[in-house]
Amino acid sequence: MTEASSPKQTPSLQTTAPQAWTVALALGCMVFVAALLGILGRPLGFFSAIWPANALLLGVLLHKPGWLRPGSILAVSAGYIAADLLTGSRLDVAVLLSMANMAGVGTAWALMHRQSRATLFMQRQSSALLLFVGSGMGALAAAILGGPVVTAVFGTPHWQAFSMWLSSEWLNYMTFLPVVLAWPTRKQPAPNWTEPTPMRRVLPLLSVIALETISYWIKGPGSLAFSLPALIWCALSYRIFSLTLITAALCLSSIIFISLGTLEFTPAHFLEALSFRMGLCMLVLGPLAVAGSHMARNELMQKLSHAVNHDFLTDALARGAFLKQGQRILERCRQDGQPFAILMLDLDHFKQINDSFGHAGGDQLLRSFCQTLTQVLRAQDIVGRMGGEEFAVALPKVNAAAAQEIAKRINRAIRELRVPMDDQLMSATVSIGLIHTDRLQAHQSLDLLLQDADQALYEAKAAGRDRVSSQLC
Repeated sequence: MTEASSPKQTPSLQTTAPQAWTVALALGCMVFVAALLGILGRPLGFFSAIWPANALLLGVLLHKPGWLRPGSILAVSAGYIAADLLTGSRLDVAVLLSMANMAGVGTAWALMHRQSRATLFMQRQSSALLLFVGSGMGALAAAILGGPVVTAVFGTPHWQAFSMWLSSEWLNYMTFLPVVLAWPTRKQPAPNWTEPTPMRRVLPLLSVIALETISYWIKGPGSLAFSLPALIWCALSYRIFSLTLITAALCLSSIIFISLGTLEFTPAHFLEALSFRMGLCMLVLGPLAVAGSHMARNELMQKLSHAVNHDFLTDALARGAFLKQGQRILERCRQDGQPFAILMLDLDHFKQINDSFGHAGGDQLLRSFCQTLTQVLRAQDIVGRMGGEEFAVALPKVNAAAAQEIAKRINRAIRELRVPMDDQLMSATVSIGLIHTDRLQAHQSLDLLLQDADQALYEAKAAGRDRVSSQLC
């Protein structure tokens, strides 16, 4: 696999020659350390029960497909081989095991990397299925090549070697790969620790710990599924990355506890180990599928809410949403004793724009007007389309001078606005009515202030348009 095999490479994924060797060295070191940790935890006379190297490598390459270069492949191979040689393996065995590991990673990468980013990075209902199938095929490819090596080196019957490698590799992918795929790649908003309360937020996690503890105490064939309800609760309560950390911790603790107690991951316990690993894979699959579906549903609801509450043409708040949000902002300013201002804006002679350039020209001017308006306003201000070419702006916590300055900036920005349309440039001006109050009284509602601002707007138009008319309370 070379860089050319990765489709649609964006410039951000390309690397220069010095960067490429830096990336290759980093990948090689990562694989070496992860493989060394896996080998050191290997049962005597058999291969590793915990092997994070392949999942980490696959996850990184899925995030950064541009890093898949010949130099990176050589560095990764060297990392695998060096870890085996350092722990006493023969060179030929180390090379063959390295080939098996890389074949598994390559197979999984080839199957998964063409999917959409949302599906690949655990944000869709089908993400868990992609993870399960992709990692399963990668584990199968590695087992086909690695099974005979295990048979030759450890004397394990071929079918047992193949099955143990397959189940072990699959479980390791299901343990570590979701964490890498769901790793946050952009700044997340701070969690709201007031609703629900912090105690309620940790209850799903505490329930996982409690049910896992009970399962270790009771034991028995059904104990593996004890924590499933709590994991589903976590899937509905936490972000996907937090859930992957919980499932990874559960898998690792289960492997360690079982191996220290009733089960060794060796050929002597072939069927028990195979059943345990596949059961754990299935256990992890369920919560991840629920979380992906829940995230997709939330995203769909956000899009629906945005469509309902925003004007489809200008993306300003719809009239109803503006009145609702504006009233909330007004009440907050009233409670805090903060000043408040309302602007009513109307594009001058907008009918002439429609007559000269058609409705398409009018629509384009409205979009450009709203974009310019948003650039002039502060982050806490809100804009609503009240109808036609008329808009309203709520300005919380602003003194009279600042409110007038904002209105004048809007006036200047629209006056300077030029919008291309059919090889011509459209221009417009805006009339603004401003109402400002230093302290909101009990009787002052948003509707009342909008009526006053509309009257001020009428005065601005009567005075010649392209100006601001202010009323200060």
